[in-house]
Amino acid sequence: MAEYNGGFYSYPDRVTKKIFFRAESRYTKTVTIKSGQVIKALSFLETDANGKCIAHGGIVESATVVFGTALTSGQTMILGGLTWTAGSAGTTVAQLATVFSGLADGVTAATATAALSVASTVGTFTAGSLSGYNTTYITTGKVRFDATVTGNVTDLAATGTGTGATVTVIQGGGTFNKIAGVLLFDVDASAGDVDATAYQEGSFWASALTWAVDPAIDVVTKVDGTTVAVTAYNTGASNNLLKQKFVEGTEFEPLGFLSAGEQL
Repeated sequence: MAEYNGGFYSYPDRVTKKIFFRAESRYTKTVTIKSGQVIKALSFLETDANGKCIAHGGIVESATVVFGTALTSGQTMILGGLTWTAGSAGTTVAQLATVFSGLADGVTAATATAALSVASTVGTFTAGSLSGYNTTYITTGKVRFDATVTGNVTDLAATGTGTGATVTVIQGGGTFNKIAGVLLFDVDASAGDVDATAYQEGSFWASALTWAVDPAIDVVTKVDGTTVAVTAYNTGASNNLLKQKFVEGTEFEPLGFLSAGEQL
């Protein structure tokens, strides 16, 4: 064995069976982006009935809440069934985003208040519980509410005596179209169909399934320097069901490893 430095003996009459993944590359492919779509790179794509790609419409509904106006003492903000009441010092826009972030579906006003990192003079949760949503902090004054079930749920709305909160809803969908991949470059197909390159491979299971692009403000910059608003697509679809559907849509296949004891 010293002759082979501990390696396997090279038997000339045994040839390892060649097993191929596919004859064509499954890393990228050319797809047709349907006219009317303006899509950012790394957006998920799905195919319509004619095989053209559109921005993935979402499996889990999400809503982005932008707090535009502070609350004065005694004013309320009600989101997802949970009521916030401003304290004697009032609640700033930044504080509203903080207190409504990181909340889990079903959390009660008492439990949410106990976990607050702001003083009681800023305010407290005074009634209700969060129903059907989990929340995530995006940036100052902005929070995303992700539905906890698939499909098109009742739209989130901001109510209460406070004003200035804007809610942008990305509708959920119960129909799962085939996912074509992940767009590699920004595409402006508003004037007509455009061919583009999409990446599709199972490795995206772990690396590119979480993203947060706000379609209310996100834009694509065209070659002439002007901008155009992107097509609305789901910002809250980083869930296991979408991961499953993406892997199915990639046509990912096993590499065909030999089983233990199989004859070469």
